[in-house]
Amino acid sequence: MTTGPEAPLAPGRCMALLRSVPTGRLVYTDRALPAVHPVTFAAPNGEIVIPTGDDGWFERFDGRLLAFHAEQLEAPTRSGWSVVAIGRARLARGTDGLRGFEGAGGVPWGIGTEDPVLVIDVEHISGRRAMLPWWPGERS
Repeated sequence: MTTGPEAPLAPGRCMALLRSVPTGRLVYTDRALPAVHPVTFAAPNGEIVIPTGDDGWFERFDGRLLAFHAEQLEAPTRSGWSVVAIGRARLARGTDGLRGFEGAGGVPWGIGTEDPVLVIDVEHISGRRAMLPWWPGERS
């Protein structure tokens, strides 16, 4: 197994890292071109849950295979991590979309149990520690 700053991360560690950040990027195709949309999310139960705000724009993803990306990079050290998850998406309302939020924190975002959410059932997840290079002369 590879170790070091660019080493791959185990799937369980990838999910734990996703839970540590509030925003990520929904990755999809739009008219056969790659597209990226920033979103707020939570990852409570091996799923990625995205509040839609009842925005009909999200309906296009129901039943589609999507990718999701999140990262955390520290500017002073240029180090951190990057995780990509892939899975089938579904629109959910009520408790079907809110499994895993039963703990003390409850449902994030102040949404009601009938508000729609986009749920990505994670089928594959991978991640890496990141160590970005410095440009010559950039360090002080």
